[in-house]
Amino acid sequence: MIRNSFKKIGFLLAILFLIAPAIQVEAFFGAKHEPPDGQVYHGAQAEVRPAGFTKLDVDWEGIKEYTQACNHRPKLIMHYITFDVLGFALLKSRIRKMSDQPFDYIPQIGLDFYYHFPSYNIFTPKDITREIAYGEYDGKIRVLASLIKEMKSPVFLRPGYEFGGNGQGQYAAKEHWTKAWIRIHDIFRKEGVNNVAFVWNTLDARDFYDYYPGDKYVDWWGINVFNNNADQDTFIELFIREAAKHKKPIMIAESTPRYVGSVGGESAWKNWYSPYFNLISKYPHIKAFCYINASWKDYPDRTFALDCRIQSNSFVNAKYRELLSSRKFINAKPK
Repeated sequence: MIRNSFKKIGFLLAILFLIAPAIQVEAFFGAKHEPPDGQVYHGAQAEVRPAGFTKLDVDWEGIKEYTQACNHRPKLIMHYITFDVLGFALLKSRIRKMSDQPFDYIPQIGLDFYYHFPSYNIFTPKDITREIAYGEYDGKIRVLASLIKEMKSPVFLRPGYEFGGNGQGQYAAKEHWTKAWIRIHDIFRKEGVNNVAFVWNTLDARDFYDYYPGDKYVDWWGINVFNNNADQDTFIELFIREAAKHKKPIMIAESTPRYVGSVGGESAWKNWYSPYFNLISKYPHIKAFCYINASWKDYPDRTFALDCRIQSNSFVNAKYRELLSSRKFINAKPK
């Protein structure tokens, strides 16, 4: 683990490096499930939990509408799982249902280090990071490992996603976080789960190295992108460049035009979509993007109050559809 003093110096040097002209970084590292140089997984989800905590399945109807709008089926389908009573009770059927779809989707699964039962209030979750770290969830981790091992496709797993900073994962205890990650990773390896890639995913944690379990425990680095002008964001660029130093591909694990929505048309495209796809083009080791095509209706966090569905604006829809026609994006195909 990198010492605090070294990290602070490294952070300042990296910021200085960002103002220098952009350089070409290595584009293929041979990571688990990494696509070839020049290829990018297209991922998506539709309406977002908690539209009701008894409805934790993928919004397949919303995925269908998104697919029709952009004329391409996403290769990665985003989903979320928990270890609480309700979440774990539905775990088996939900994961298997994803693998039973008629197209060759790859599940991209966020695994919480907290749960909401019994209140189901996203602002007051119960942190279980220490319990995971010290073995109290080993049985459930083994069940999850077994389910993923049985699946017929690759799987991306984001344990403790959006750690630190202002992300939803800020509720997971920092002091136990890396130990919890390593415990999950070690159980999966002991159980012989070879089809899962571990994605280490933050939103904006400036102290991200404090959460780093080490290169041997991480397959991909992931960052979530909601803000405007992403290709000019110094933190996002810092994180992406640091990933290249560790020879890890980047997944944009969650993204949506949180502050402008899609309904702004040309303005929305200029402020969010164009910079977003510029960012993907700028760094060849960004190998996956995952878009949340949601109306965000009734979502408790009202900073997500705008309609972000591409089909809600004809200008955005046409531009998005045209851009996704590029051969660089990997879409789902019939099995």
